[in-house]
Amino acid sequence: VTVTAGGTTTAQVSLAPAAAILEPVVVTGYGTQRREAITGSVSTVSAAAANVGVVTNVDQMIQARAAGVEVTRNNGEPGAGMQILVRGGSSISNTNEPLYVIDGVPIYNQPTEPPSYGVGGTPPLPRNPLNLLNPSDIQSITVLKDASATAIYGSRAANGVILVETKKAAVSGGPTIEYDSYVAASSPAKRLDLVTAGEYRTFVTAQVGSWRADSTGFSTRHPPADTIFTKHFADSSNAFAGLVPSHLTALGAANTDWADAISRTAVTHNHDLSFAGGSEDTRYRASLNYMKQQGVTISNGLERIQGRLSATHKALDNRMRLGVNVTTSRVNNQYIVFENRGGFEGGVFQNAAVYNPTQPVTVTDALGTHYYEVPGSQSLRNPVALANQITDLGQTTRTLANGTAEIDLVPGLTGQVTVGLDYAGGGRQIYFPNANPLGGTLGGGLARVYSQDNNTKTVQTLLTFRRQVGESHSFDMVGGYEYSEFKKTLAMGQGIGYVTDVTLYNSLGSGNTLKDSSYGELSKLVSFLSRANYGFKDRFFVTGVLRYDGSSKFAEGHKWALFPGVSASWRLTQGGVVRGPFSDLRLRVGWGRQGNPGIKPYTSLQKLEGGSNASYPWSDVPQPGVIPTSVANPDLKWEQTNQYDVGVDFGLFGNRLAGSVEYYTKNTSDLLLEVPVPPPQPAATRIENVGKLRNRGVELSLDALLVSRPGMTWRTGLVFAVERNKVLDLGPHQFIRSGIVSGQGQSDQWAERIMPGFALGTFYGPVFLDVDPVTGFQVFACTAATAGCVNGRTTTRGVPDAADYHVIGDANPDFTIGLHNQLNWGKFNISFLMRAS
Repeated sequence: VTVTAGGTTTAQVSLAPAAAILEPVVVTGYGTQRREAITGSVSTVSAAAANVGVVTNVDQMIQARAAGVEVTRNNGEPGAGMQILVRGGSSISNTNEPLYVIDGVPIYNQPTEPPSYGVGGTPPLPRNPLNLLNPSDIQSITVLKDASATAIYGSRAANGVILVETKKAAVSGGPTIEYDSYVAASSPAKRLDLVTAGEYRTFVTAQVGSWRADSTGFSTRHPPADTIFTKHFADSSNAFAGLVPSHLTALGAANTDWADAISRTAVTHNHDLSFAGGSEDTRYRASLNYMKQQGVTISNGLERIQGRLSATHKALDNRMRLGVNVTTSRVNNQYIVFENRGGFEGGVFQNAAVYNPTQPVTVTDALGTHYYEVPGSQSLRNPVALANQITDLGQTTRTLANGTAEIDLVPGLTGQVTVGLDYAGGGRQIYFPNANPLGGTLGGGLARVYSQDNNTKTVQTLLTFRRQVGESHSFDMVGGYEYSEFKKTLAMGQGIGYVTDVTLYNSLGSGNTLKDSSYGELSKLVSFLSRANYGFKDRFFVTGVLRYDGSSKFAEGHKWALFPGVSASWRLTQGGVVRGPFSDLRLRVGWGRQGNPGIKPYTSLQKLEGGSNASYPWSDVPQPGVIPTSVANPDLKWEQTNQYDVGVDFGLFGNRLAGSVEYYTKNTSDLLLEVPVPPPQPAATRIENVGKLRNRGVELSLDALLVSRPGMTWRTGLVFAVERNKVLDLGPHQFIRSGIVSGQGQSDQWAERIMPGFALGTFYGPVFLDVDPVTGFQVFACTAATAGCVNGRTTTRGVPDAADYHVIGDANPDFTIGLHNQLNWGKFNISFLMRAS
């Protein structure tokens, strides 16, 4: 614009957002960094892009959006626990979950609800630790993947770190009010393909027609040309074919699809209300959320009520900054008996698959209307009755709060103090009624009540120094101290044998047999941390990290460990090294060491127990005392992982197309394993440092801004990862059994082995081929050295023996891939997310 002397000119200027993919500033451990200055492996998920469609949990925002990050749920219930693996598992017996950090404060991923009664998993299946958060409150999620990026978190970062930043008040002025609501419906994508009542009647009638009793009362093989379906496993003295005539009397007149009977179209209601405002110096944001989510199985669901407050204040001419974040939630869970109890009754789904389809859900007789049950059965249960009659309720009240005070001491030097509190109170109420046969088998009705409290206190003190020296050199350093304390208490009361089901679990004392127990634990973690970043002309960057951790869980002399990390990057697009279509091209390399303290407190010590089991004879009269219940390990120390990472980040056409390619290797040593100890000892096993494990992988991520113009944007992204792990050493052990398979007839069978030279999750068992049409025996693959093996097939027995067991694969995916797409056109939004492995 040119203005002549003494004249005036009016100009109109409009600004448009730059069309780019990369975020300018990224949240990292204990601070933020410019995107171009990051030297480690970091993936950022924007809430604006991820919180689209029906998103009920924060972990859904991560799925298929970060390469090398695999999200799976342990079951299909609303609010079910999930497992997030960052670059595969790096431990055998310890947790492989990443560290979660919410608004700068690490949280402990411990189950907040006690377990159920044998049907909820052993150990108990944890609920989602991020259930307390409302996805609408999330600003961004950052995943720190390599050791150079996670080393600042030291001992708890061997499995990666997930940083969750919540929304803050961004503008001043009068209050703004936002309300958002949706209703969603879901149903099973595919149900079990079960036989119909007609097909079942035809089959039973045909089998009864082929039955003939011999002189001993057993059935003989008749006729000789029977199909393989009539051949059953029995010895020569009582071999039989067909079904006894009494099976005809078990046929009913109904036509029940039991898979359909336990399923429903589930409805989800979600309501969000938020207030934000303030002045130039003081700003606030408050939000309320209510969500009720039905499960696709009857009598199963979740209800969440959540409130959140965030406020900031500036003082002393902005030299002092204060902040507070408080999140409180109440989550109510309604469970069903979905899992199988080893060797006994199956859960809802197991029974739905095998229950008689010719019988109805309910029957009406002289006693009234009640659920149909197979007379005298000890293993089959009406699945609808299991879901509706058994009470299993859980509640979690959780409060996550932190307060921060930050002050500029001198130019470039800032001090910060953060105090965090994470309290979770969980409860569980269970009742197996007399009205249900399962309750009768447990002793005439069983009631159990749990109460559990998890309490975490965290204190952080940080000093941050930033200085730009001339135009070439930049320094960014942080040092600090962190103290964390975790306390857990658990109490349980149980009663068996009740006259009435009316009181449910509210009258434990009226039971015939009473039982109670309690448990408590305390652990502490003390840390000293430091990080230094140096940049030269925005072209070369070097980062060094050093953290010194001390954990109360380990033995004397082994409580402390040092976790260093170093990384560097070179921006080839700066200084004219690379030209052409590249708007950004960067090489990265890093190394770091991390730890894993994922064992229970007091594991290194010998524990003592008192009570009736600990009595001593004194003058021929038993006297109470204490006895040891565990084997101490005075040499127990940290499990450690060394990780190497090489990567290339690139941007094309003004960063409208951006991505990265990375290769990493993780070597874990001093694995914490539970191993047997020779007798005589007070326990059969103890935790020792044994073994080595290696992970290797390649990751690819692409993000593209395909269209960016007024009224329309179109973004798409792709993530792809390949990961391989191998057990290198197990010390004196040839293998360790794992992967218990529970269920009717299983009796907790081992399905996996951990063996040197093989991957974690390796399946080990017999290879089933087919059924012999003559003998009716199952046929398994075998070797020539196995008795009765002909042409690689067993011929003389119907059950496998030890010689028939082989490695039959592993549970690790060959690859994982995710594709996300989002199109905004005016007020319309179209998005989809696909993932596969």
